[in-house]
Amino acid sequence: MLTPPDESFTHQAPVPHSMVGSSDPSWRERYWVSLQDVASGETVLSFGLGHYPNQDVQEAFVCLSHEGRQHNLRLSRPLAPESHVMRVGPFSTDIVEPFQRLRFALDENASDISFELDWLGSFPPFLEDRHLETSGARVTHDLIRYIQVGRAEGHLRIGGHDLAVTPATWWGERDHSWGVRPLPRVEGSPPTARPEWSFLLFLPLQFEDFGFHLYLFEDRDGHATHRSCGLMEAGGAGREHVARLAHDLVWETDAPTPTLVSGSLDVELRSGRRLAIDLTALPGRAHLRGGGYGGVDGWFQGQWRDGETLTHEVWDLSDRTRLRSWGAYSSDHLLRATCDGRVGFGISEYMVLPNHIRYGAVRG
Repeated sequence: MLTPPDESFTHQAPVPHSMVGSSDPSWRERYWVSLQDVASGETVLSFGLGHYPNQDVQEAFVCLSHEGRQHNLRLSRPLAPESHVMRVGPFSTDIVEPFQRLRFALDENASDISFELDWLGSFPPFLEDRHLETSGARVTHDLIRYIQVGRAEGHLRIGGHDLAVTPATWWGERDHSWGVRPLPRVEGSPPTARPEWSFLLFLPLQFEDFGFHLYLFEDRDGHATHRSCGLMEAGGAGREHVARLAHDLVWETDAPTPTLVSGSLDVELRSGRRLAIDLTALPGRAHLRGGGYGGVDGWFQGQWRDGETLTHEVWDLSDRTRLRSWGAYSSDHLLRATCDGRVGFGISEYMVLPNHIRYGAVRG
């Protein structure tokens, strides 16, 4: 099947653009975006768009954490014949200027959330190292992503109430990844192997004059099984590899799900540059399970559905009996960061397994 992108000189495999070079069902391409009101410290809007060519699925999600409630929306459609269109139901993406301005829109729909927002890149993106994991003889992860920090402008509407989104107070992070990542296990699949990692930390941060990103997986003994770390600076010359990294994180006691309170990073890059970063967690937190991460109420990412679907619900985040489940697959947790007198913001996504040597106790 030919689509409009086939007219351009951008092919990477001897197939049309509607196909990919791998026949692995779990091959996917995704946008993830998180925007936060750093003035209030409590509103987090996270959303994403996923593309599964070998599943014939395109999907989107929206999670808005605001005033003690989280509003979730999940959308899906068959990918063909419009595999080149970045739109699922009321959700759409428009690349106005690559790496500078992207437009995300959510038209009015049954969830009572809508928006029209422009992403404004603050610095060129940081390209992570390729991420490869295996389970026995089977490749479970083989992907790459880039990360960018930026600001947002536009408007957000929830329940008939409008929130003005301005670059001064709405900061954000986004990624674009593509490759193989596991789909939910189905009947007849090999048993799911325990992951090599026991601690995961995804940490993009933004200061006025640079951005910082860390993606870290550690095994039970605290050794890195995957680590990608570097800077985003004006001019795009800031991609550096880490030579040494130490972290010390403080967790809330007796929380229903692991909850970061504060922490510090001591980073030395291969250039010799040192960064001492202090972190303070703010109230804003969007639980990604509401977007289908790990599955929710029978809805799984990348799952074929016959026709367009839309599902939504609202979570009461004061319900501690439900937070253990809602927080099981990480969250976008708003942070305030300081580094050499600079003040910045970002989010942290983290997952802790009980056997991790330093932080496993936070699982209870």
